[in-house]
Amino acid sequence: MKKTTFKYRLEALLLSIGIWIVGRLSLDRASAIGGWLGRQFGPRLGITRRARRRIKRAMPELSDNEIERIVTAMWDNLGRVAFEYPHIDTFRKPEEAHRIEVIGMEALKAHKAAGKGGLLLSGHFGNFELLPVAMNREGFKGGEVYRPANNPIVNQWMLDMRSGKTGSIQIPKGRKGTRDLLTILRNNGFVAMLFDQKMREGIEVTLFGIPSMTTPAPAGLAIRLGTVLFPACIERLEGANFRVRVYPQIEANPTADPASETIRLTQLLNDFLEARIREKPENWFWLHNRWTD
Repeated sequence: MKKTTFKYRLEALLLSIGIWIVGRLSLDRASAIGGWLGRQFGPRLGITRRARRRIKRAMPELSDNEIERIVTAMWDNLGRVAFEYPHIDTFRKPEEAHRIEVIGMEALKAHKAAGKGGLLLSGHFGNFELLPVAMNREGFKGGEVYRPANNPIVNQWMLDMRSGKTGSIQIPKGRKGTRDLLTILRNNGFVAMLFDQKMREGIEVTLFGIPSMTTPAPAGLAIRLGTVLFPACIERLEGANFRVRVYPQIEANPTADPASETIRLTQLLNDFLEARIREKPENWFWLHNRWTD
């Protein structure tokens, strides 16, 4: 336990030092340096072999050169995401509103005007931490679902950063988080959720035609509560600038068999995810264990 505690404290110390250093830079400078480091070192890391395998498996038609281009650009994005963390609050400043362009909010706004809440669903695209920022900036109050970090000290830092800088209620995955999520939805709030990670206790649908264990939670909420699902994608443009696009809503058929409807809705969400990845594969986080290698 002492070794574990020391490890956690050391990790937290190194993180705090890194955050302090990067925080002294301007947002654009930090993003550029993070992108350069990602491009220089990311493709050389052993973990990158996973990304190459997964890209090849999902899109076998791509050449090795195309795969390397995607891998390098993916690491550029991930490096930028890491170095943009200390500057998340910058994106909330009125004078920086131009950094996040939002498209397709009409249905969401109509839903809100009718006094209803909903789920804003996306994957690990672009700087995925900015989806709640955009949601909050556009007047959609609520929360975001997150996976707790293994290091409790780092996890607390992440909670403080997200709640303070994104303006959203933090909803941990698990039983307590489910209660918080239901409370927000029943009070006609909005919740941002990333649904693109493998889930052992999920249901099997396909992604790129490959069996993929996927969370049934969004479908379950749509069926049981009538929650409307709003798929969204955040795309990195040039530097630390982004475009959030909200796509046509997905609703459950109230007369359908719940089990079949859960599969249908979950597959629709995976189809949405696949379509966005195919449009810009370097914009997605290929290092996740999405399928069984």
